[in-house]
Parts: sequence; C-alpha cells; structure tokens
Amino acid sequence: MSRQRFPAICSAALAGLLAATCRADHVTDLVPLCVKVKPAYVFIAGGSGVVISPDGLMLTNNHVIQGKRTFDVRLGDGSSYKAKLLGTDPHGDLAALRLELKEGQTVPYLPLGDSDALAVGDETIAVGNPFGLGVIDQSPTFTAGIVSALHHTQGTYTECIVTDTEVNPGNSGGPLITMNGEVVGINGQIATRFGLRSNTGLGFAISAKQAKIWLPRFLAAGGGEVKHGRIPGLAFEEKQQGGEVRVLIKDVADGSAAASAGFRPGDAVLGIDAAPIPSLTRLAALIGMYPEGHEVKVAVRRDGGQLELPARLVAPKRCAIGANFERPRNDDLDVVVSNVEEGTPAATAGLKEGDQIIEINGQRIELRNRNEFKALDRMLRMGFNEGDVLAVKVRRSVEGQEPVELDLRLIAK
Repeated sequence: MSRQRFPAICSAALAGLLAATCRADHVTDLVPLCVKVKPAYVFIAGGSGVVISPDGLMLTNNHVIQGKRTFDVRLGDGSSYKAKLLGTDPHGDLAALRLELKEGQTVPYLPLGDSDALAVGDETIAVGNPFGLGVIDQSPTFTAGIVSALHHTQGTYTECIVTDTEVNPGNSGGPLITMNGEVVGINGQIATRFGLRSNTGLGFAISAKQAKIWLPRFLAAGGGEVKHGRIPGLAFEEKQQGGEVRVLIKDVADGSAAASAGFRPGDAVLGIDAAPIPSLTRLAALIGMYPEGHEVKVAVRRDGGQLELPARLVAPKRCAIGANFERPRNDDLDVVVSNVEEGTPAATAGLKEGDQIIEINGQRIELRNRNEFKALDRMLRMGFNEGDVLAVKVRRSVEGQEPVELDLRLIAK
C-alpha cells in the first residue's frame, strides 16, 4: 500500500466511523420518544389512528373506516376498546372517533401540535402498521425522516405536508409526529410508480391545522358527514399584472352573498386568512382546507388600496342549467343546444336552441372522441354548483346571415 493512499483511507474510515457514531447516537435518542408515543397509537380496520385527548378522541383517515360506524380497536399498549364514529370528511379523507371508556377513565394520547411552525428539514416520525406488520408482535412500526415540503396539494389533500418519512399501506390514518411527540399530521397518501402500492420516497399527511379546524364540526356531526365549503358567486382568473401573475375576480353573481360582502370584478385576491395567494391552484387549496360554515377573511387590492372582506363558505350544491344538447352524428362532435327550458339559468342567460357552445370560461372546446363529448355533456347539464358564474361563448346561426359569436353570462342556480 502506498503512503499516499494511507491518509486518504484513514480519513475515509474516520469519516465513516463518525457518521456511524452520529447515527447510533441519533437512534438512541429516539428510543424514549418511541416509548412515549407507542401507547397512543391505534390499530383500526387494517390501518392506523392516533388518540389526541385523554378522553379517547382519536383521528384516522376516512378511507380507513370505509363507511362503518363502530369499531374494535387496539392501542399500542395492548389495551382494546370499542370506538364510535363522530364525524367524517370523505373528500378530505379525515375522520374522528371516540373510544368508549368507563366513567372517569383516561387513555394515553398525543396532543395536536402546530403544523404552521414546521419548516422544511424538520425531523419527523411516522407511526403505523405497514403491510400489517403490527400483527406479528402487536406493536406499531416507526420510521424517521424529514419534512420535504409544505403547503402542497395532492389530489383532494390540500395544505398537506410532504415527508420522506417512509409510509406504506397500513400507515394510513397514523400520526406524523415531531421530535417532542406532538402530532403535526395524519398520514394518508403516498407517491407510487408503475402501479406499485409501496412508497417511492414521498408521503403526504393532512396537517394538524386542518384537523383542528374540522374537529368542532366532527364533534357536532353525530356520526355524519361534514362537507367542504366554497365561496359561491365568484369567478376567478389568473392574469399578468405589473409583471406578476395575479389572481383576479373575474365576475360576481348578482344577488349573491359575495356581492353583498362587497366583492367586485377586477379585485386582485392577495390572501385568505393572511395566507398569500400566488395562483388559482393555491386559492383552491386554501379554500379546500375549510368546512362549510367557516368564515374566511379575503384580502383584496382595489384602486391602489387594500380591503379585507368576509366570506362564509357554503357546501357545494349541484344544479342543472336547463339546457340539453344534440347527440353527435358520425364524426361531428360539435356541442349544439337541442332545447332550453323556460325559467332556467340557460334561458335567463339567453341561450337558444341551435347555439353551438364553443368556449366556457375562456377554455376553447375541442373534442376528440365521443367519450369526451359524453363527459362534457354531463358537465354542462349537471356539473355546476349553485352560484357558479360561467362565461359561455356560442356560435349562433341566423337565417340568411353569417354565423355570429356571442358572449353569454350564465349564473347557475
């Protein structure tokens, strides 16, 4: 061995030894935390949950409970209980239950922490039952990682936490905890590839902030479903404004609660409850975090000044616009109105038989096959919520004249 290589080998060996020592110390430090956390973990229906108060209040994912109302559950300390559903949010994939305890009895629990205080790089631990491994020794598993991203949208999860802490099927509904043993998220989804139901490096957790907002609604739900809310009567758009992309209010439905609250077309939406709004995606994500009945403060810029307007969220209500459309013939996929019902939003907007729908809310309609036609037909007939404002462009043929394009304003109700 050459003398030149000896120092390099020693340096590499020393670095490896130090790294191993650091890892060993780190793992050792986690042992008391795992011991503390384990008793509050809940085995439920092949998935996971966590007790968040001494009176047996617990959280899990809606997809874990699968529509049931009562459960036999087991805590990480081996004790077994009956649990009853309090309330559920199928869209946001969250559910609250309560263990049936004797009078005066308490159980181990982990408090909900402050997910807003998290930073990318913070260490986290996921507790769960991946692939049913807990059945082997009646104990949950623990995996460690960091917060990879915040304020993320993943499917119907909005404002969720992204982590590289390993989670897999069976972890769903279990807690994502900090190094001080507080629950900052409820694990629920994973990133997968090639159809494999196993973790590929990223997991997604519903934030503790969202859970805190929904808990009062769950407690009052009597075992029922709590719905998400929306701001009815507003149409939004993204535009370049002063060199930046801004979210603007494109339209306000006449007579709507939004109109009464003072919203106006052209208002630039700056934030909701102090959270900035850089895009339509972020706007939808923030609104999607709240239940119906929740009131938010919307900051808008108007005429060089800034206003804060209240908006109470209401549950979406599907409604028909009152128009039907001709079935496609051969390769003709034009969306043509076959009839308009009197007194409906379509009639009020001025839609007429024979009109061809060519654009909706700025999106040109270019269909490629009959399946796309069927999907659009369903959406046009029953795919809108009460209070939606639709900008519809139609091509109308007038006998003896060239077809003309008209812009119509339709308010679903």
